[in-house]
Amino acid sequence: MEIQCPACSSRFHLPDNLVKPGIRLRCSVCKNVFAHEPAPVQESAPPAAASLPDLPARKRKNLVRILGACVLLLALGGGLWWWKSGAGSGEGASPGQEVARNVELLTMRNVRQYYVDNEKAGRVFVIEGRVVNGFPQSKDLIAIEAAIYDKDKKTLSAKRQLTGVQLSLFQLQVLSEKEMEALLNNKLEILTNNTNVPHGGESPFMILFYAPPEGVAEFGVRIVDAKDSPPAEGTPPARQ
Repeated sequence: MEIQCPACSSRFHLPDNLVKPGIRLRCSVCKNVFAHEPAPVQESAPPAAASLPDLPARKRKNLVRILGACVLLLALGGGLWWWKSGAGSGEGASPGQEVARNVELLTMRNVRQYYVDNEKAGRVFVIEGRVVNGFPQSKDLIAIEAAIYDKDKKTLSAKRQLTGVQLSLFQLQVLSEKEMEALLNNKLEILTNNTNVPHGGESPFMILFYAPPEGVAEFGVRIVDAKDSPPAEGTPPARQ
């Protein structure tokens, strides 16, 4: 489902099973917190109530009791299945819910976009910023996803990237596309700046769109994944 921030109009795509009426959302661009309210659905006229056949009062009363018992049995059976499936006990969270919990206290700051004219790759659309860890425990392998849109909010391109690396302006101007991507995905830099990110710590990020199409009107960026850092030897794991 596509969500639009009412404050800065940034648009984001979230799994449908995470977006429920009244859920509190935080814009990863401007940090605005808002409640999601789905568009009202026009209610259709209720179907006409079916009438029971013209039966004697006693038989009609017994029929109503039998129907009521059937409805109760169906409701109990459905409730039992719901509980055994894990929904009633809070277990069996979907992958989308698990990811949401892993990133809910991560925020972004100093997010900006700009163009750079590169000697080899042509024009490059740059999105950069920093992810801030608000969890009490350290985080590893924070991943973000960015997208660029046209004036009609249509996605022109989207890209996912691990945080931890930013290039200098000089590198953006002279390196080839292959060289820049190799630096942004350098494992040593990522392990240095995107593992054991402590509470309050930051991890830089940069995403590049090469030769972006004409008509880029806006961009969006969101945090899509993160892992808990393994506890140090002899240290109990932190509680969320």
